[in-house]
Amino acid sequence: MTTTGTGRRQGAGELTYGAILRLFLPLSLSDVIMVLAGPILTIGLTRLANPETHLAAYSVAENMAILLESPIIMLLHASNLLSRYPETYRPLRHFMIWANALLTALYALLAFTPAYDWIFRGVLGQPDAIADAARPAFQAMLLWPAAIGWRRYYQGVLIIHKRSSLVAYAGFARIGSLALVTILGVLGRAPGATVAGVALVVSVIVEAAAVTWLARPILRSGVADPAARAPEWAPRTVGQIARWYLPLAMTQILVNVVRPLINGGIARTVNPEVGLAAWPVAWTTIMMVANAVRMVQQVALTLLQDRRAYLMLRRFTLAAGLSASGVMALLAATPLGLSYMEWVLGLKGGLASLADAALPALGWGVAFPLYTALQNWLQALLMKDGRTIVVNAGAVAGGAATMAAVYAGALIFRLPGAQLGIIALLCGAAVELTLLGLASRPQRQAWLARG
Repeated sequence: MTTTGTGRRQGAGELTYGAILRLFLPLSLSDVIMVLAGPILTIGLTRLANPETHLAAYSVAENMAILLESPIIMLLHASNLLSRYPETYRPLRHFMIWANALLTALYALLAFTPAYDWIFRGVLGQPDAIADAARPAFQAMLLWPAAIGWRRYYQGVLIIHKRSSLVAYAGFARIGSLALVTILGVLGRAPGATVAGVALVVSVIVEAAAVTWLARPILRSGVADPAARAPEWAPRTVGQIARWYLPLAMTQILVNVVRPLINGGIARTVNPEVGLAAWPVAWTTIMMVANAVRMVQQVALTLLQDRRAYLMLRRFTLAAGLSASGVMALLAATPLGLSYMEWVLGLKGGLASLADAALPALGWGVAFPLYTALQNWLQALLMKDGRTIVVNAGAVAGGAATMAAVYAGALIFRLPGAQLGIIALLCGAAVELTLLGLASRPQRQAWLARG
């Protein structure tokens, strides 16, 4: 049994479902808050000129920014696993700073050189109107990767000290600042995609600052537990951390490289403008529900200690995933989904065709929240044992299946854009879950054998 740097006992007392919920709910709320950015920006963009073009441009620019952010996104997991140990805390922080600097330089290279046209017009095949509208939005988001990396690192510090409510408070700061910038952009009649880009980067910088400020008491008293000793597999220098972290970075790169390429597939379907505009509407709606269960991974990394905890967390993961898929089913099979798109997102009148194009994708998306919960649970079991390479292999297999499905759906089956996106992702999800399930069998058996 160990103590945290603040003197709190980690693992003191018997684990209860109440304790799981107290850690999970604020983290779940923070992820849902993050996804609310999509609907808020959609509402704003539908009130500006050329909404179809700018919705598509915002989606393309955001997906490419997320791809460039992806190497740093797993710092949350690394921080949760390594910040608690004196041998690994400082090297991980130095690694975070170097990684942020390198990603910012790479982003500038792609945003402000001819590489932009090669990627957006050539590789992704975006129509000229969408590529032109996406350029200033993409350039405005230059500090996005560094702000994300900094935020994720300090979120991990808060989570290991079981201060998940503070993570949610910082999320409210993020969504509040995003809404404010969006409102100002709408009032100023600025180009829609540019409004979205500025709002996104301002909001994540505000959240990163809020997380750091809220973590001050922990930073003052000491993040790492002086009595804790890192496991044998744990890296102990910046170079070792880089080598250990590389499979995690590649996992997110492979996950997120799929998102812009899905846009590339949709751009090759019949009526690509409608498909590209409808896809972010459908996807943000699905992710708003699915993200509610993504943090089961952080809960497992924090609380998994013995057989009883394993069984409780496994049941909790399954219940959370099924509940979220039930919510998704309500949106897809009842008037709630269409009402949400019409009255919340403003897709009515001349924009009703976007709602009609997005709605069928919600039905396909019913299974996605359950997949998200199971994926994160299995990844946590593997990462808890240091098996980051296997996590990466799952992403490789899932990404390959997704890309095969998206281009087959676009070029052979001629699926509509929004449906094409979610069907392709579900194909990849099935492959990834199969691989993760097979690979994690030794870990699952080992936890069941523990006392």
